[in-house]
Amino acid sequence: MRWATVGGSLTLSGPTRERVEQFVRPLYAGLDGEETFSRVARVRSRVQRIDAGAEVDAEVLELLILFHGVIGRLGSLGRQGRLDLFLGNLGLAPSVSRRVRGGLRRLATDPRTVEEMLVHDAVLLEESGVAAAARRLMVAGRRRVPLERALARLDPGPPAVRYSTPGGAAAGAERRHGAKEWIESLRRTVAEENESPQSAIASPASDEYTNDR
Repeated sequence: MRWATVGGSLTLSGPTRERVEQFVRPLYAGLDGEETFSRVARVRSRVQRIDAGAEVDAEVLELLILFHGVIGRLGSLGRQGRLDLFLGNLGLAPSVSRRVRGGLRRLATDPRTVEEMLVHDAVLLEESGVAAAARRLMVAGRRRVPLERALARLDPGPPAVRYSTPGGAAAGAERRHGAKEWIESLRRTVAEENESPQSAIASPASDEYTNDR
């Protein structure tokens, strides 16, 4: 095992890391073809900020970070499954493979080790804050959800109780507070614009333009 503190070296050896990245990159492509592998770097950065003094198994932590977003596309997480065979071919110790597979199974709902809790909280932070709320609003727009309805349902992010580490809970609370203020401000702005005289004047013109076409 390669032990390190968060904020220190969290990477696998160069060739091993390249092989893992080649394996997971296609799995991070969304159904619409959008590349989402960039979230790996964001989660890694958040892990390093949550608790810079935690002692971790660097290999296990890095592998959890690399695989966290594609768990549903890895097939069986059991022994002799696709992931187990891949990790074995990398020359990693069986104990590393076992901890990674177990960690991925528990990551979303029941993180137990320091490595699992750090990645779990970093993923929750990805779902919290203004940027995450804006992404959800954009998704609602692509689905043609009316703006007022989308704003009414917009989630600022997970509550502090869902985090597993003090650092994650503190960062999450701050991001959630900022998102709440942004959402409330946006709701007020939309409501004011919908009630303004300009909106009432613009609507007939818009209808007329549509009828002419």
